[in-house]
Amino acid sequence: MNSTEPQLTPAAAAESESNVADRLLEIVPRATRRIRRQMRAHGTPGPTVAQLRAMIYLRREPGAGLSALADHLGMSLPASSAMAQRLVVAGMIDRTGNPTERRRIRLQLTTSGADHLAKAQAAVRGWLADELAALTPAEQARLAGGLEMLDRIGQSSDEPARRGAD
Repeated sequence: MNSTEPQLTPAAAAESESNVADRLLEIVPRATRRIRRQMRAHGTPGPTVAQLRAMIYLRREPGAGLSALADHLGMSLPASSAMAQRLVVAGMIDRTGNPTERRRIRLQLTTSGADHLAKAQAAVRGWLADELAALTPAEQARLAGGLEMLDRIGQSSDEPARRGAD
């Protein structure tokens, strides 16, 4: 901490942390809803936002299994299996057997899925760029710093590293 930052008492720090937590719980869902609306407004046909999140995960973790996908999405295994099946039918992902363990499967983004994902992200990225252009450079820098902190909070050591565990 540098000398220009105000010193908080433990009680004030706890109150501040509580307020920040409350704001995060309010702002993150609202931002997510706006992103969903923009995806729909840009006429991005096909996958839902949850399905797009699954596709983003599979782009980052090719060959991941259903359990890892379910954990990432915060869904039950049956729900993630049903979602994966819908994406398979739509040609967005491939579902293949694991050669070393017969009961396990691997999920992978198809070329069509990757193309669709890129188009959806480009549409939303354009909208976000327009929104961010309204901020001053100092505000953009503060936002970038805040996002780094939010990412650090979101990265948990207990997140499963079970790419193939299904």
